[in-house]
Formats: sequence, C-alpha cells, structure tokens
Amino acid sequence: MDLLKHPELLERPEHAAMSAGWFWHRAGLNTLADKGDFLTITKRINGGTNGQADRQMLYECALKVLP
Repeated sequence: MDLLKHPELLERPEHAAMSAGWFWHRAGLNTLADKGDFLTITKRINGGTNGQADRQMLYECALKVLP
C-alpha cells in the first residue's frame, strides 16, 4: 500500500490505526507510557505542549475506565 501516493487511505479507520501504531512504535512511546511520562509523549507527538491540559484531562478520564 503506497500511502505517499494515496494518503486518503489514512482516512480509513484500519489504516489510521495502523499508522498511529507505527508512529507509536517508531517514536518509542510505549516505554514512556509504561513510566506514565505523559509530558514527553505529548512533546514527541505534537512537538510541544499546546493543548496539553485538555489531553491530560482526557487521559485521566480514560485511565479511570480502562483496565
């Protein structure tokens, strides 16, 4: 699948999820997640902390309902 020639494929949930998983792995985010290092994960994904307060709130809500 050539996503450079067909970036619209990333609009499909299955390809979007695979792309997100690829990025997560490539950026080494699992190790950071295991440590609870939300700030560094945010910086690696977004390049900064813009909107972090909202993401932090959503993250904390997710932790309450996910095992």
